[in-house]
Amino acid sequence: MTVATAPGAAPVDLAGALPALVTPLNDPTTLDPGGIGDLVRRAVADGASGVLVAGTTGEGSLLEPEQREELTALARAAITDLGIDDAPLLLAGASGSSLPALHADVTRLGVAGADAVLVLPPPLQPLTPDEVADLHLAVAERAAVPTLAYPIPQLTGSPLTPDAVRRIAAHERVIGMKDSSPDADRRAAFVDVAAGVDGFAVLTGHAPTLAAALAAGVDGSITAVANVRLRQIVALHAAAASGDGPQVDGPHRGGVGERADEGTQVGTGGDGEVARLQAGLTRLTAGIGAVGASVPAVLKAALQLDGIIRERWCTPPLASVPGNRLDHVRTALLR
Repeated sequence: MTVATAPGAAPVDLAGALPALVTPLNDPTTLDPGGIGDLVRRAVADGASGVLVAGTTGEGSLLEPEQREELTALARAAITDLGIDDAPLLLAGASGSSLPALHADVTRLGVAGADAVLVLPPPLQPLTPDEVADLHLAVAERAAVPTLAYPIPQLTGSPLTPDAVRRIAAHERVIGMKDSSPDADRRAAFVDVAAGVDGFAVLTGHAPTLAAALAAGVDGSITAVANVRLRQIVALHAAAASGDGPQVDGPHRGGVGERADEGTQVGTGGDGEVARLQAGLTRLTAGIGAVGASVPAVLKAALQLDGIIRERWCTPPLASVPGNRLDHVRTALLR
């Protein structure tokens, strides 16, 4: 879905597959500019319609505000350097422990080059659905860039209901939401709300139910596993949209634990191709969870093992995968 924004601003296309990128670090407190640019370029080459930086997978809430700003600027520079007319979308995640802090973060990220900002409610004070809606409306009212709601009730304790989503969707600068819940009924209710509001999109962040979410009518996806399986996710989007198994030239990008048969066309019909691609994502998600480390830590370990990033440092207090557990990463991703 292409969403119209403020008069004179370019529309924002929220369709397709966007990886929620990890944040490469040179050490636990220092961004790796080269690694960040490499991940953005790799994502675009593999078919991403955009990228998200400083989300939960990118450890956004653990970074300093200035680091989130720098990270966004580095991603914008990498996209600009591509020199392509149809530039991929750049989303950035805003974090803050208070409403003034969120206002300031959204402003910084917009100035740094974000096309739109994903807003995470403060995690330490559970909010009612109406309070969450009030927060998003207040942020949007002062924002110079479009915003998206990012409810993660399992982490923040602050859920959104269809009625609350309807309230925020009515604001011209709230252009969508990311829903990371596996709850099919909740997702269907959000999609129903979006269908009745021009310029509001629903994206899923739950890889194990991606096929079901696309069938239910979500506009796109923002997933963590796209760091290591983006081509598979792009192929799933295409298969779900066309009803025919997509042709993929050659094997899927080889990576640690990647099964070659999960990225190649096997001649099945659309439903069979969708099911096959979805099964691979479901296995991968289970494998990541079995490692016994945070999702960012496991993904960084996998990317380092694959030679994509140099270091696997995480932002404290998140711990990196220790060397004696790297075999667990390999094993988990081979499931």
